[in-house]
Amino acid sequence: MNDVFLKALPVLQKLTTAGFEAYFVGGSVRDYLLCRTISDVDIATSAFPEEVKEIFPSTYDTGIAHGTVTVRENKECYEVTTFRTEGTYEDFRRPSEVTFIRSLKEDLQRRDFTMNAIAMDEHFELHDPFFGQLAIQNKEIKAVGKASERFQEDALRMMRAVRFLSQLDFHLDKETENALQKNIALLQHTSVERITVEWVKLMKGPAVKRAINVLLKVEMETYLPGLKGEKSALIPFASWEWDKRTTENVIWLGLAVAVKKANVISFLKAWKLPNKTIQLVNQAYQYALNGKEYWQKEELYHAGKEVFSLVNEINVIRGQENKQNELDQLYETLPIHSKKDLAITGGDLLEWADKSAGPWIKDTLDKVESAVLSQAINNDKKHIKRWLGYHEE
Repeated sequence: MNDVFLKALPVLQKLTTAGFEAYFVGGSVRDYLLCRTISDVDIATSAFPEEVKEIFPSTYDTGIAHGTVTVRENKECYEVTTFRTEGTYEDFRRPSEVTFIRSLKEDLQRRDFTMNAIAMDEHFELHDPFFGQLAIQNKEIKAVGKASERFQEDALRMMRAVRFLSQLDFHLDKETENALQKNIALLQHTSVERITVEWVKLMKGPAVKRAINVLLKVEMETYLPGLKGEKSALIPFASWEWDKRTTENVIWLGLAVAVKKANVISFLKAWKLPNKTIQLVNQAYQYALNGKEYWQKEELYHAGKEVFSLVNEINVIRGQENKQNELDQLYETLPIHSKKDLAITGGDLLEWADKSAGPWIKDTLDKVESAVLSQAINNDKKHIKRWLGYHEE
């Protein structure tokens, strides 16, 4: 048995010893059956939140309104959630009310896909009322119950379906795919932040091409930031060699290059990305748009290692030769890698010139930077002073 489950087993045992049911549920059980890496576990129980808190001396009310209590056991924290049913969904994400129950089957019935609706007890026996194991065996993503109802409860489940297709290299069962197409407009009610998380996971999967093809078939791109009307651009994008991806930033550079937006910053901001990511991708964009492969030393210097490495990565994904080692070697031959490496500062210039600060300092430093970079002068303080025409004292 997986060590992650063994380590968490005492939590289940304490709950069952107290007279309640307790199970490992969700993605951890699914991934165990698929022999995938398991990072953490989710635990579901018939014990109500206050009952859970009575059993464990160290708990935190992390989501108690929805039945989740975090318990600390053997120096580890585990989320323990009470079996529950949910009322009507008023915003295609959150239920209007949550009712705590004692039935495992009713709790599993509210989950999204059958492969995620399998429970495992303390004896590692599986409880699978919706035939999730069969779905896994058939490599099938199948909604629990009526697919349309599951998608209307939480519209993000439609994107999760396509994401799982990419991650697991599964396929959608017919009813689930039909419901996806029928309800796709509901995705407009989902927050961009949640969509962005799913997009990144989709792009990291081994079946990116098939997933994006399904995404385009149901016109999901219409409800993704900045991608409405970009189907023709996304078709070739899906066929790039994404298995060669090594960074997350290249996902966003590749998307920007594919759709060729006039304002890359605005496009990426619409995805609610961190400013650091936006600035890096924007800097790399013009180089990548033209498929830049050959660099002069000065270009490498002004671009910087992070930028030219990112451009090389998207080139490789688009089928060009990997030139990273060659670029790194050329970059290392540069006499400086940033203006901070110069042997002089603005303070030195003020001292030598004996005049007030002003724009002339930046202009002079730019001039010195260019001369050092072209190796017209050495990056040596005395040498630079003489070159600028200041006399030695």
